[in-house]
Amino acid sequence: MKKKIYLSIPIIAIALIIAVSFYRSRDKYITSTVVISDTILNITAQISDKNMEKLIGSITNEINRVDRILNPYNDSSEIAKINKESLSGKKEIEISDEIAHIFTTGLNYSKLNPSFDISVRPLIELWGFGVKENQTVPLKQDIDNALANIDYSSVSIVTNNDKKILTLSKPLTFDFGSYGKGYIIDKLKNVFKEYNIKNYLIDYGGDTYANGFNSKGKPWVIAIRNPRNDADGYLGLLESTNYTIVTSGDYERYFTQDGTNYHHIIDAKIGYPTYNSISATIVHTNAEDADALSTTAFLMGTNFFTNEAFKYKEAYIVTPEGELFIVTNENF
Repeated sequence: MKKKIYLSIPIIAIALIIAVSFYRSRDKYITSTVVISDTILNITAQISDKNMEKLIGSITNEINRVDRILNPYNDSSEIAKINKESLSGKKEIEISDEIAHIFTTGLNYSKLNPSFDISVRPLIELWGFGVKENQTVPLKQDIDNALANIDYSSVSIVTNNDKKILTLSKPLTFDFGSYGKGYIIDKLKNVFKEYNIKNYLIDYGGDTYANGFNSKGKPWVIAIRNPRNDADGYLGLLESTNYTIVTSGDYERYFTQDGTNYHHIIDAKIGYPTYNSISATIVHTNAEDADALSTTAFLMGTNFFTNEAFKYKEAYIVTPEGELFIVTNENF
């Protein structure tokens, strides 16, 4: 891939992506906000009031459907059942085609960077970033014990008589939080297509996707906000048509203990939060990939740019020193 690399002057931070449509026409473009699965969903679309109500219903149904597959805290979800069977010692588990796809994505990125490991769930729970949100710095012995139960290389997926089988050489538990929202956005694109909606903007918990154009017939504008000091405005404004933009940052979920901030993005190789960047933003056509790549880029810092296996349109990484690095792949 042909790349252009830019280095800006020092910047305090990069962070949460906020979707902004600067121009809206009430009679053509409608905005709706709902909370689904504890996540805020903002949608702006060129649609009638009546169809917007139907659209929101269809979107809610689709998100709830995916939640019944991916949510490890929903005891009846497919992943919760897989985790339970794995801990019981089962070596072969039949899985759906859909979750087989999700596993495949996670395994691919785990192989590219083992700090990103889909079997990281024991560490997430240990640090208190699970459903109970009881954050504390664990004892090193507990971290070492958790690390012994993290190993993506012990996982494979085989097809047997048209059935997908998850094979495990040791008991593991899985969490797709690092790219699950992106996967949901990709599924929501299909819902918009079913309604024949061509101009819309999705913001699902900070992961955004812009399709078509805004009410002025121009690309949507996605603002990357400075999270350290909102008064300083935005890091940048990105024009987007048919692209997804996802950011991973140290400001999203964290706690402070003994004067140190500990964020929720845990390096699966060492068992602790990584501090190679402040945040990382990825521009991509596929939201699932963008979500996984933003986590990977955050974990790796600027070393992310040295791996040609990572495919994306643009990447923005802010270092702990506050420098912004931008890479654009012209041939993506």
